[in-house]
Amino acid sequence: MGELPNESVHLVITSPPYWQLKDYGSENQIGYHESYESYINNLNLVWKECYRVLHNGCRLCVNIGDQFARSVYYGRYKVIPIREEIIKFCENIGFDYMGAIIWQKVTTSNTTGGGVQMGSFPFPRNGILKIDYEFIIVLKKLGDAPKPTVEQKELSKMTNEEWNTYFAGHWNFAGARQDKHIAVFPEELPKRLIKMFSFINDTVLDPFAGSGTTSLAAKHLDRNSIGYEINSEFIPIIKEKLEANQIDMSGVTYEFIEQKIANFNQQERQASFEKLIQELPYIYRDPHELDKKIDPKKLQFGSKIDKNGASKREEFFTVKDVISPEKVKLSNGLVVKLIGVKEKPSINGKAIQFMIDKTKGKKIFLKYDNQKYDNQNNLLCYLYLENKTFINAHLIKNGLVQVDGESDYKYKQKFITLNKEADVHIIQ
Repeated sequence: MGELPNESVHLVITSPPYWQLKDYGSENQIGYHESYESYINNLNLVWKECYRVLHNGCRLCVNIGDQFARSVYYGRYKVIPIREEIIKFCENIGFDYMGAIIWQKVTTSNTTGGGVQMGSFPFPRNGILKIDYEFIIVLKKLGDAPKPTVEQKELSKMTNEEWNTYFAGHWNFAGARQDKHIAVFPEELPKRLIKMFSFINDTVLDPFAGSGTTSLAAKHLDRNSIGYEINSEFIPIIKEKLEANQIDMSGVTYEFIEQKIANFNQQERQASFEKLIQELPYIYRDPHELDKKIDPKKLQFGSKIDKNGASKREEFFTVKDVISPEKVKLSNGLVVKLIGVKEKPSINGKAIQFMIDKTKGKKIFLKYDNQKYDNQNNLLCYLYLENKTFINAHLIKNGLVQVDGESDYKYKQKFITLNKEADVHIIQ
């Protein structure tokens, strides 16, 4: 945000990307293709800039929720309280933490990586809490804030009802419909924060502008706004939302500026970011060692956002090599093992040819069970063609493999039934 002078904005409102959840299609984005440690430290670079451009005595408001950590990365399910690291860093650079609002909402699917009925349903002990809430953490930069004019104060007055509702510790309203941009938050959220922490004609900044909701709320409340969005393909969405191409009778004007980034290759750019991270007053170190069995660059679990803003839930691969009826190598070099199948040595060649014929030139995707690895640290999966053909089941149904009768997995009974129908011996 080098274009912005020091102490030039009066309020920052933003909702940063989650870790490993949404791919916005830019190689320089935060939150995808990186470790959790790198994710937090890259976010911290943003908070440092927010501190620089924010006037003394003014607020930084961050909308962020807890997030499920995928067990294929950490070896177990756990919940990551991202807000804690944001607060810790911001207090290190000179913010005061002023508390948090809990936003209770109806979650859209896959919001923070969790399912609808997770854990041991319907049995006790191992159920997992739904993350159907988010936080809005409020941080204040030390010092005296700019004094508003008498006119600004009068025009920015809040009603008694607004004050009591907005400054309550719990908010209850629905999330925005996720249509053209997966990470949309409702206009009600920035609207409340803008009325709470700024005056008319103040400037509001959103460093993760997304679909432009913060700027829209600022426009409706007679505030100026600045937004940064790394993916230029979302600019038409922002322009449409703000009606930027229409004549505004109230005199509102818009300027869309493309940043000129130094012509570095990706390796040089990453080295530049690493240098900036090393200069931070506080560097986050993840106490939970990332499970290196899965490289985040090879396997993703989030949603891909295409150039039209639509989300794609499945990540597709192709099969590079059929190693055995149990194992295949994917187009990204990752070797995966099929759940529930055991090779039948006498017809291995036939089974391998069957898999080659089924997968050649076709897109495939993976699904997982509770157990993510076997004793040899092979990633376990159910293998599907793009048209939903279930390869594990078809191998069993055609009598080309034996069924794993020892392990526990979701489709065990289904596989046993298919095995009996195919009259194949089960390994006990």
